Amino acid sequence: MSRLLGAYQSLLTNRPFMGNMLTSAVLFATGDIIAQQGIEKKGWKNHDVARTGRIIFWGGGLFAPAVTVWFRQLQKIPIQSKWGGAIVRTSLDQFLFAPVVVTGFFTVMTLLEGKDMNAVKQKWNAQFVPTLQANWGVFIPTQLINMAFVPLQYRLLVINAVNIPWNAYLSLQAAKKGPVEEIKEKVKL
Repeated sequence: MSRLLGAYQSLLTNRPFMGNMLTSAVLFATGDIIAQQGIEKKGWKNHDVARTGRIIFWGGGLFAPAVTVWFRQLQKIPIQSKWGGAIVRTSLDQFLFAPVVVTGFFTVMTLLEGKDMNAVKQKWNAQFVPTLQANWGVFIPTQLINMAFVPLQYRLLVINAVNIPWNAYLSLQAAKKGPVEEIKEKVKL
């Protein structure tokens, strides 16, 4: 076990993009599986594999590289105080970067479902504010601790650990139907 942890630590230190992308892909998939199997109770026969694939693409292919670069940029801010630095970095992360990430999530997930920009706009209008507020409730305290105490190469790992339940929440949000889709389904019945 210690050999495996050592290899993982080496991967995060020597190849942070690859390490973060693989970690995020696995943990985003875990969150979606929890959402579909544990919360939605779909059963494995009805598991939406494409939905899991979309969230893996988002988490491992887009989110992880962006956050890896973002955390490096935040670390360059020259603040000497541990808590002062944590407060400034967390504020920038949550009030500047988080809205972009949430918008990107809804945009990418909706487009990957084969829908158009009108559907993206509807999803964003319906779910952006409550999702961002929930994000702040989870990640402001997480990031304060993360930015104050966790070395740079492990910060995304901390976020990814918190992301398991958060990704389940995001997966559920992404899977929600918009008002137009709900009307179309009711008309079919």
